[in-house]
Amino acid sequence: MQIQNDSPTENSVLQNINAFLGKIEIGFLCLIVAMMIGLAILKIVLRYVFSTSLLWSDTMLQHLTLWLCFFGAALATCERRHISIDVLSRILPDTYTRWTNLMIDCLALVVVAILAYYGFLFLGDEQTSETILIGSVPLWWAKTIIPFGFVLIGIHIVLQIGINLRGSRDTPDIAEGGVD
Repeated sequence: MQIQNDSPTENSVLQNINAFLGKIEIGFLCLIVAMMIGLAILKIVLRYVFSTSLLWSDTMLQHLTLWLCFFGAALATCERRHISIDVLSRILPDTYTRWTNLMIDCLALVVVAILAYYGFLFLGDEQTSETILIGSVPLWWAKTIIPFGFVLIGIHIVLQIGINLRGSRDTPDIAEGGVD
């Protein structure tokens, strides 16, 4: 059974949405890395030049690492570069590979939905904490990436499912400029 691509414009719309989200994620990744480098340099200068430190800097770096991981995972999902076992794609014909990829994507979507659900429960519990990150910013704000990161990954998986169902297996490399 072959799936016909009746509407290439719908497929390109899905690919464009996926690519647009990927470009936003790259921007956030660059910003987070710059913030982490800047904060690390500031810590060094404060410690060795002024013999002082920022109390919140270690916690901030830990949470920026968390944000970096989630945006990186979302970008990997966008480009279909996440961890996968491709034994089936090497031994099965293309028509079957497409269906197995669809089943794997659907299973991944279920897992990500469950993780997002529990991430929102975790965030709700964290909101009761009165721990402060910087100034009057509560620490739970830094943890919002957990459920929303899973939601972002889920959006990419849904887009990948739509692209797969429309008949295209091409996923451009956003980081390398694959989509204009």
